[in-house]
Amino acid sequence: MPLCARAVDTPPSVDVYGADFTQQYTELTKQILLASIDLERFSLNYRLKSAAQPKYRRLRFFLAQETGAACGLAFQTVAIKQFAVGRRRPLKISKPALHGALATIMTGSIIAGSDSCLELGLNGLLALKHRQEGFDPASAKSYVCDKLQQIDQLLAKRDALVQSHPDHPGYSRAVLEGKVLAELRKSFINEFATFNADSKGYTAFINTFFLLNAATNAVASTAAGLAYKGVNTPKFNGPTNILFMVTGAMIMASPLVSTLVGGLVHKHSYYSFLDRVGGEPKFDTSVLATARRQLTDKVQAEGSLVPSLPAVDRFALYSESGALFRKQIINESTTMRHLEKVAVESNLLGPIIGGTLLTQGILGTTGYYRYTFRPRKQLALDYRGAIVGCTGSSLATVGTAAWYLASLAYENHLRKKHSLPAQLIEDRLAHIDDIEKIIRAM
Repeated sequence: MPLCARAVDTPPSVDVYGADFTQQYTELTKQILLASIDLERFSLNYRLKSAAQPKYRRLRFFLAQETGAACGLAFQTVAIKQFAVGRRRPLKISKPALHGALATIMTGSIIAGSDSCLELGLNGLLALKHRQEGFDPASAKSYVCDKLQQIDQLLAKRDALVQSHPDHPGYSRAVLEGKVLAELRKSFINEFATFNADSKGYTAFINTFFLLNAATNAVASTAAGLAYKGVNTPKFNGPTNILFMVTGAMIMASPLVSTLVGGLVHKHSYYSFLDRVGGEPKFDTSVLATARRQLTDKVQAEGSLVPSLPAVDRFALYSESGALFRKQIINESTTMRHLEKVAVESNLLGPIIGGTLLTQGILGTTGYYRYTFRPRKQLALDYRGAIVGCTGSSLATVGTAAWYLASLAYENHLRKKHSLPAQLIEDRLAHIDDIEKIIRAM
């Protein structure tokens, strides 16, 4: 049996409170709802914690990537000018100009790669902090499973109590209320599974990207370093262009690989948690809505001998809105994350930018190895490659700034609408507090 699958053992004696049916029933329902409140509150706080990012990350990462892109553009601009001269008069190329341009792109690559390393380290520190607070994925799953076991035991006691009093006037209403509580349990599992998978998937995506971005910039800075030597020692130009090809290929692949890793982790996290709690629950908000309406209609028609209805009905209404809440917060989070990406890591622009650098590397490699003793031919291909590379560097520079400004504008738009993910969660937590007051008054 899964660790926290719903209990099926014979429940203990139902006469646990030594009181009549109504008192026992109300107390059990109250305990179920309070345990559910604890579970829901934890799920929301877990989401809030997992969505937190290191302070000033967006600005810091934007500045680092923009610096890298701008330095690349500066190099390409100088290269075009010098190679244009060299394809006609190779001896007229300015070595100091090329040295300066290569030093610039090497510096920019080091800055961009170092920031990715910094962001990886900050993610590690944040994960350690969450673990200490009990909001890391492993602790969260353990807490949720323990709370589900508690709810299952209480539901078993409640079911046994109801079935032992089939002649009670409130029996049919208690059965309907039990259906509502069973659907609530499914909604809690569904919500946590969704939040947990989304959190782990995004964490895997962003950490994979930072790692690949750091590696890409390490290769780029190495290429620039070899090219710096190649200005005076041409034998380094062959390896330099090969590394330019590798850099372009890595830029093309990084966003795609990161997205694939994030997707696989998301899928695994979702289904592994559901397997642990006994399989995917068939939660349908329409089923919960129908059960709630049937219960309300019966109480209005016949009256109620069980005073738990207002609290159960309020909680059911809350859970019915959960599907819309989850959809909204996932949509807003996805959009925010997309806009927070700089142009280089975009699934759309990454392959294009990387493709230009890959093309530049191919042209340079071809020129060096095919026209080893024909410098004008070499420099003519280097010139064409620099034009292509300049296009990619320009796209990266402009795109990085555009993505950053778009993310700020969208965040401001959501803040004005009070629809930022953190704002939505805070509102939901406040709603939970109001419901808890009603339940404790039962």
